[in-house]
Amino acid sequence: METNTSAAQMLGSLRFKRGWIVALGIAQIIIGTIALGDTVAVTFISVMLLGWLLLASAIVHVVHLVRHQAGSLVWQIVTIILDIVTGVFLLIHPGIAAITLTLILAAFLIATGVMRFIGAINSNLPHKAWVILNSIVSVLLGILLWVHWPWSGLWFIGFAVAIELILRGWTWVMLASLVKKAPAIEAPQAPA
Repeated sequence: METNTSAAQMLGSLRFKRGWIVALGIAQIIIGTIALGDTVAVTFISVMLLGWLLLASAIVHVVHLVRHQAGSLVWQIVTIILDIVTGVFLLIHPGIAAITLTLILAAFLIATGVMRFIGAINSNLPHKAWVILNSIVSVLLGILLWVHWPWSGLWFIGFAVAIELILRGWTWVMLASLVKKAPAIEAPQAPA
């Protein structure tokens, strides 16, 4: 009962921000739809962004290592070197990196799908049909990526990012419609 009340209060408190929530959702839907128009470019941008994030991670690791001598020095240096090497590789060769990441993802989808299927068949879970369906879809998606590899590596990451943006945008729009139906709660007042 308390969970339902706190959820209603949370939705009610978001009511005065409903316009921003709708705007965010629509913006993500539009950006995702545009991204579907050129999934190859979005794939390259995503891989390069990951490369920059790894380089930033290496910088943070170095700063942390200089300021705090905690843990194994060898492993921290190995982590820094791996971050730098991988980040630079992703930035210099985004096409090869995208193809490689897609092959790794295909193997991951197949392996996890098979393991989930075996686990669901051998368990006594309620509604295990959904787990079985999810595992079959994962295996099929992995096989499709693998069969169409290396060409799937050029567009799949961008396609996944675009679909994620569209679905996340619709989630925000649906949240805004739920907020509209929630009972109103007073907006927080600014301190005097």
